[in-house]
Amino acid sequence: MYNIRLRLILRLWKSNMVGKNIIPVIFILFSLVVLAGGQSRRPSKGEKPPKSDKPATAMSKAREDLVAATKNYKESLEKLIPFEQDKVKTASETVQRRRELLAQGVVSKHEVEVTEQQLADAQAKLAETQKKMAEADTMMAEAMNDQLWKVPDLPRGGYRATAALIRYNGPYDWSLKDAGKVETFYESRFGRSLPISAYGQTMVHNELGFDHRHAIDIALQPDSPEGQALMAYLRGEGIPFIAFRHAVPGSATGAHIHIGPP
Repeated sequence: MYNIRLRLILRLWKSNMVGKNIIPVIFILFSLVVLAGGQSRRPSKGEKPPKSDKPATAMSKAREDLVAATKNYKESLEKLIPFEQDKVKTASETVQRRRELLAQGVVSKHEVEVTEQQLADAQAKLAETQKKMAEADTMMAEAMNDQLWKVPDLPRGGYRATAALIRYNGPYDWSLKDAGKVETFYESRFGRSLPISAYGQTMVHNELGFDHRHAIDIALQPDSPEGQALMAYLRGEGIPFIAFRHAVPGSATGAHIHIGPP
């Protein structure tokens, strides 16, 4: 194709059109050279196409995004903890002083109640931040768990256990309305409330933009007696779950059992 264009240019150059109107010829010359240079060369038969620089899979990109977002979120929460702890300490000291003054008849009971409410608010805020950190830990453990991302989709009713996790794709059509019967089982078996660390879509999942609407996380080590009993119950009921046997050293302390779809 390039040789054909070159011959056309030479014919135009030799013709008497050059002397009459040089501008159109120069324009054609320029256009043909640009087109010739811009046309990509087709690979010859058997030649391998160049490798793409794009990520290998969308899954790996999603994982990278999740890890980065969760780390940043957790770091922002960690910075809040010292300030909120100081507020709790200050409010606690204020309550103590007001109670002493109340005993002396210097302040009213209402003034003491106001400071007690301020202390309760500060404690609640600190507890909420600590809860968010625990949820972030759980998400980090999932995101950084290599074996989770390597485990292929299981067929309905399939079960797979590795050194890091246990996954059961139960046939039961699970939803949050079924959480009550899991709680009832655990309370009747162990005499205490089911340690739910995340129920449905939490503020952390909203912050990071991830879907947890139809799942709950249970703060149990899967290989503990409680974890083993819970997983046996879930399999007996056909309820899907993913159990993470250990946390990620240095990044997350989130060993837990995730009940519901992945």
